[in-house]
Amino acid sequence: MKVVISGLAKQELAAYIRKHYRRTIQIVKTKPEFVLCYGGDGTLLYAERHYPLVPKVMIRHSRVCAKCATLAKQTILELMVRGQYSLVEQPLLETSHGGKTLYAINDILVAHAHVNTGLRYHLWLNGEHFGGELLGDGLVVATPLGSTGYYQSITRSTFQQGLGIAFNNSIFTIGSLVVPEDTIVKVRIDRGPAVVAADNNDVYLPLHNKDRVTIRRSHRSTYIVYFAGQHYKKYNVGIGDNRVPLGSCQMCGKLLVDKLA
Repeated sequence: MKVVISGLAKQELAAYIRKHYRRTIQIVKTKPEFVLCYGGDGTLLYAERHYPLVPKVMIRHSRVCAKCATLAKQTILELMVRGQYSLVEQPLLETSHGGKTLYAINDILVAHAHVNTGLRYHLWLNGEHFGGELLGDGLVVATPLGSTGYYQSITRSTFQQGLGIAFNNSIFTIGSLVVPEDTIVKVRIDRGPAVVAADNNDVYLPLHNKDRVTIRRSHRSTYIVYFAGQHYKKYNVGIGDNRVPLGSCQMCGKLLVDKLA
């Protein structure tokens, strides 16, 4: 089995593999069969950019890894060698502007380029105008896999199908949306400047006044390796178990819904 290792501590995992799996796992630099993502959620995003479409194996080496199994690296490697795993297809998002295309496994953001100014923009869903002029820090379009990330930080919820749209720090009372996965999302910048970004990619595409950008499900997909059994956290449809619920006292932990009503 030919693999590459992605992650800040990849040398640690490489040494372990060379010691215990020298005959069954070959560490290569090109044309891998799998990418071993040794880290957290961000490691997966990095690995997808550098090794697109190659199946990813998540091995926890970080506190933040909603996509990791609760299995030790020894168990995961043993299951891989035995062929006891399955490949689950994961959709990608894409957006293009200025002749450049960005792909995302988690989310694509349209955000204000200056942190001390708001972004005025318009939104269309499958050509239908939504909500008039919007004002805030921008929006996040997420996949189900990505809904455990920035989308959950904004909405305190996740979803399992479709595309999620979260409005970041909107000055208007507006909830998040979950739309069919084939929905075409279009944004026009009215007052920027703005940027469009994908996952944790440090390459941003600049947007100026009157620029339009389209976000949609890509024709490309990627694959993540899963193992049989109850080794994964379920999507928290509602309040995440590691988030403070809206309408609560962050100091005392008591819900303030009655007081706010």
